[in-house]
Amino acid sequence: MREGRACRRYASPNAGKNHRNSSKRTQNMALSLDKIGEQAPGLLSLAKTASQAVDHSGLNGQKAKVALALDFSGSMSRVYRSGAMQRLVEKALALATQFDDDGAIDFFVFDSTAAYLGEISIDDFAGSVDRLTKGRSMGGTNYADAFLTIRKHFGFAPAGGATPAAPQRRGFFGLGKAQPTPTVPAAKPSTLPADIPVYVLFLTDGAPDNQSKAVRALTEVSTAPIFWKFLSIGRQSMLFLEKLDTLTDRFVDNANYEPVGDVDAISDADLFKKMLTEFPDWLKEARSKNLIQ
Repeated sequence: MREGRACRRYASPNAGKNHRNSSKRTQNMALSLDKIGEQAPGLLSLAKTASQAVDHSGLNGQKAKVALALDFSGSMSRVYRSGAMQRLVEKALALATQFDDDGAIDFFVFDSTAAYLGEISIDDFAGSVDRLTKGRSMGGTNYADAFLTIRKHFGFAPAGGATPAAPQRRGFFGLGKAQPTPTVPAAKPSTLPADIPVYVLFLTDGAPDNQSKAVRALTEVSTAPIFWKFLSIGRQSMLFLEKLDTLTDRFVDNANYEPVGDVDAISDADLFKKMLTEFPDWLKEARSKNLIQ
């Protein structure tokens, strides 16, 4: 589990060989299809489809670190047993090859807590979900810990912590006790602007156990150069994720939600299209706010 390497590599704009100025963003940062064919032939077809989606989105040459955060709550057990999450990992990895020539993703799970479980690369992706989650017990659904854990992992947690909360207002969805919500997110960390943004695929089948904490955490991490792509599985769209997609009080609009239903039933082309929706818009806004170069 190479957490330290990942943080050093992506958090600081002064990281020597990894520093890139804006003029270099137009260079092709993707892992070549020839290399994928040699090292991971099982991913080649997916990588070709991902490459087409990236080109169609106008993102060719954009560099980003891709992370995957999977819901590991008890309600997800059947989906894991079916192998669907392993297949999703392979699709996320194929997308990552188009943004970073290291051919790897950082893998997180969240249940009652959240954890970084390791790096998955084109060299060791087979059976990676079972291997990395072995021995971990399924639990609840804690979005907030996932947001903060991922921000910390990539080195973007502010030294000063969060700013004081605003006066209380009605609870989420207008129900329950009033909850404090920060009107100004936590102070931006000194590592900004970052030369490499982070793109997180966040998949779940249900709302979090504590919705108000999730709202506050997503608002707080909006000052980090991290884009959150929420995907939900199941028959219906998730109202809570729709609300997260349109939250006010964030430094930038740092999230987008797309329901996918069955990750095995949706075509690869349609899934990659959903994965990339609004990412170009976030990149533009993040640059205008000096979060990324």
